[in-house]
Amino acid sequence: MRRELTPSSSNPELEIGSYGQGDFEMDTNQKKDKSYLAVFILVLLLFPLIIPSSSWCEETMEQRVMNNTSHARLAVEQAWETYHHAALGGTLSSPMSQTELEMNLHKSRALLAEAYNAEERGDKQTTQKLINQILGLTQKVITESQEQKK
Repeated sequence: MRRELTPSSSNPELEIGSYGQGDFEMDTNQKKDKSYLAVFILVLLLFPLIIPSSSWCEETMEQRVMNNTSHARLAVEQAWETYHHAALGGTLSSPMSQTELEMNLHKSRALLAEAYNAEERGDKQTTQKLINQILGLTQKVITESQEQKK
């Protein structure tokens, strides 16, 4: 049973601020709705942080390829240094070996240039293939440069 508030009402039950049973249920439902809305908004705001976007994944992949290209460049530099140290020290096993090592070093430099070009084009698969070839060649040069004369 619900009564309206009127200024002439002298009933103390009907003072301003007093609620009936229906009013209490409505306030509880409104609070639930507001809390659901707050949770929904929070999820919407946090969703991009929780689930990485495809651009973030691409950026990470590009950075990984770039790190590999830098790693290949450092491997080429190290191979040249190891080779020069052995050539100047006279510790290369033979003139034929020296020629083969120089050819591999020049080939690794050329492949490195191709890898940079492929990286600029965005061709990750070719870049990785070239980097693998470079790392194989440079490792071979380093190993053979450290072999002592027989």
